[in-house]
Parts: sequence; structure tokens; C-alpha cells
Amino acid sequence: MAKRRQHESVEDLIGLIDRKLAFFGNNRSQFSLRDKVLCLADIFEKVKDLGVSAIAESGINSKAARERIRLYLLEYPDTVIDGIELAVVSGIADYPRRIRELRVEHGYQIATGASQDPEFGVDLSPDQYFLVSVEPDLDAARRWHIVNRIRKSADGSRQKILAFLLENVGKVVTTEELYYVSNEAKEFGRRTRELRTENGYMIATRFTGRPDLKSGQYILQSDQRIAEPHDRQIPDSVQKEVYSRDSNKCRLCGWSIKRWSNNDPRILELHHIEHHKQGGPNTANNLIVLCSKCHDEVHSGKHKAILDRIVKQND
Repeated sequence: MAKRRQHESVEDLIGLIDRKLAFFGNNRSQFSLRDKVLCLADIFEKVKDLGVSAIAESGINSKAARERIRLYLLEYPDTVIDGIELAVVSGIADYPRRIRELRVEHGYQIATGASQDPEFGVDLSPDQYFLVSVEPDLDAARRWHIVNRIRKSADGSRQKILAFLLENVGKVVTTEELYYVSNEAKEFGRRTRELRTENGYMIATRFTGRPDLKSGQYILQSDQRIAEPHDRQIPDSVQKEVYSRDSNKCRLCGWSIKRWSNNDPRILELHHIEHHKQGGPNTANNLIVLCSKCHDEVHSGKHKAILDRIVKQND
């Protein structure tokens, strides 16, 4: 068990550390190698105590390392935090374990560069952290239980990610969960995108029709609607451009995710103005955003006049 840091006064600790450093400086030439290490280890422990006492002056005065980390992250949401900061705040070496506990047991979405995802929107190194939301996700414990069950299977990383998403249809999942369920595969982000671009699953991010999502969040919107093969080859960059251009709204009826309800659970999709089988390219000028209801109606022959007007606007 990690040593519980004592809240000694900052002034007393600074004075004590100064004396110990002076003692080390005056006597190190007479010390054996182990004497030097033991002396510095003693100073190092006092410096850890100093860190805990110093942050207590700013109001983070919990005796528990995990709670100090939680309070510090809550002070700086949406901010890249270096691991060394959390080492100072916690006063322990095993602070990554406490961060995992905050994720798994308490539902905080804390991203790290160890599971870097190009769709996250923020570049993180492996020893950096980022609190996505100050509100804990009360469903996180259930999802982590599913993650731990699926990751033990013999399936490949893409199949594990899909299995996890299928058990959470319509629910927000996180980058960290996808990374972990894939057995920490470095290419987990690519495997997730392949499920959308190669297998046709309606997996949305804040860049692809779900601006209500935060960085590092995904949602499988439906397990009933699978994109047609020609719709699976639209590059991610083009998808993002079209959703942004059309303000994440249906170009026919104006529907957006803000109007979603259990009685009207439609989703947003991309539609080729000039059909792909007729040579229409996967370019932004040939694509518009439609809700699933309007999309079905368009493919049944409706709304031709409105679509013609939209084509002229795009031109």
C-alpha cells in the first residue's frame, strides 16, 4: 500500500529539505554509493510531502491520493495535464492506477496519449491526460464489465470492438474503452473507422453527424441500418467536410440530433446526389446530409424537385 502523505506545513518542509540538501552537499564526498542513494531517497520522500502540502494550501487537502487527482483534474477540464503534475498532486508513483480507478469505478472520461486516437481532436503524448467532462458517467462501470468480458475472447481487435459496440447500441462509448477492449491494439482507431467505412456500421463521432458528442466519444447509432457498399468508401475527411458544411442537419427537413426522441429515432446519413452506380464520385460536391427518414423517401422516388434545387445551390 502506498504511503499516506502527511500534511506538514510548507514552511517546515522547505526548511527540512534545505537542511537535508545542505547535509548531502557537505558530506557526499565521504558517502558510499548506497549512502548517497539513501540520503537522496529521504529527500525525495520529503519533496513528495511538500507537493501534497503545497496543493493543500490551494484547497485540495484530501488525505487520499485518488481524490487529490480527481479534484485537480476537475480544476482543469479540457486541459492537457502532464503525468508529472499528477505525480506531484498524488504524492505516489502509482498514480496511473488511481486514474484507471477514476475511469472504471467512478465513470470519469480521462483520455491519455497511451490510447491516441486521430478522431480525438487533441494530440496527447503517452504520459499526458485530458479530462473530457467534469460529470461522471454513471453507466461506465457496466461498460467496463462488458469490456473485460469481450477482450478475453479469441477474436481479432476489429471483431472485439464491434462486439462491444453492438452491446451498447445507442450509447456513448469512449476511446479508452475501445482501446482496452481491442487488447490495447495500436491501430484500434483505424479498426473502428473500418467498421464504418468497410463494414457500413453507423458509428458516429462529433465530426460525423453528432456534434453533441465530446472528443474521444463514439456511438453506434443503429444495428439495423448498414450503409450500402458504395457509401462505405467515402473518405473520413470528405465525411467531416460534408457534415460541417450542412451544419449536421438534414438538407430536406432540417432534422438534427437535438430533435431525437424514442418516438422518432432517426439518424443522419450521407446521400449521393448523382448515384454512385451512375458514376457519381465520393466528393463533397456530390454528397449531402439527409436524415434516415428523408433518405429512405428519396430512394423511393420522393423529393426530386427539392433535390434539384439543392443541386443548383451546391453548384
